Amino acid sequence: MRSVVINIIILFAFGQLFANGCDDKKKNYEAKLDAWKEIETKMKSDEITKAKYDELLPKYNELWAEAEKLKAEYLKCQDESENKHKASYNDGISLKKDRKYKEALNKFIEAIKLEPDFQEAYEQAADVCAELGNYTEMEKYLEKVKDGNERGKTYHKVGGDLLHKNPDKAIEYYLKMAKYYKPDNAYYLIGGIYLTKKNDPENAIVYYRKALQIDPKDHKTYNALGGSLEQLSSASKNKEEKDRLIGEAVSVMLKGVQLGPKGYSKYYELCARLSQLYNVQGKAVSALQYADQAIQYSKDAKYSLGHLERGIALNKMKRYAEAKASLIIAQEDLMTKSAAEFYLSEIEKAEK
Repeated sequence: MRSVVINIIILFAFGQLFANGCDDKKKNYEAKLDAWKEIETKMKSDEITKAKYDELLPKYNELWAEAEKLKAEYLKCQDESENKHKASYNDGISLKKDRKYKEALNKFIEAIKLEPDFQEAYEQAADVCAELGNYTEMEKYLEKVKDGNERGKTYHKVGGDLLHKNPDKAIEYYLKMAKYYKPDNAYYLIGGIYLTKKNDPENAIVYYRKALQIDPKDHKTYNALGGSLEQLSSASKNKEEKDRLIGEAVSVMLKGVQLGPKGYSKYYELCARLSQLYNVQGKAVSALQYADQAIQYSKDAKYSLGHLERGIALNKMKRYAEAKASLIIAQEDLMTKSAAEFYLSEIEKAEK
């Protein structure tokens, strides 16, 4: 509290000093202008002789030149006084670009002291505090930011910074982000933390569903939600529960696929995962349909996951020659190699 009071006193004194300096320049200018006007009045008098006029003229010109010089000094002082906060802010931006975050913060604080409602300075001060990992100080500046989007963007940035070293804290900041900025994306990111960092598909599902309530046309969230339901199914020991969760995952993935490929570069992955789920359910015809779509939209005739699911479906349909052709392609990729070899051996047994 004491340091805050001292800062206020210093700021007030600095402001007064600057104001007094400009006031003095204004007074000097006005005094010189009055002296010039006095000479001008005499020179315009009807009673003035030519000799007297010629005598006053050099003084008249001298006073005018001096008055103009003092006027320029006064206006410059006034301009600097009014724009000093902007100069400090611009210095802060330059320092921030050079990653000199502590020095930048000092400049933004200086700008705020000169102009207490300087919104851009509060936003930048919060941002450099985030860069410095000083989140308590960051919150103090964010409280002054009136633009909710800007607050949310800072929380988004902090969540990303903390994602790997402190997932729980990242979740906390993504929840704050959700209040101000792109809540669907915030919930999607929280779902990702629960799924990949905390091995908690159940909570991931909660947040992916919340994201889809806001944006029901987001392919990537259907993909993530379907994957979470599948992971939860794998962890269950109850067959009924497993089947229910797989059925739910199919429904989710199908909604994602039905949105069409436009706007989603991983559409082929959605199709492949849907094919995989249909194979788990024993629905080979549907599995084959979406495996073919996965290969088509991947723009890779040798898309291994698509060929693996295609081979599995064809094997179930006893179309062994076609199944082997796809499984041999899948065998070339390390990711699908062992599964492909298993089904190739199964086909070999069936053909004997």
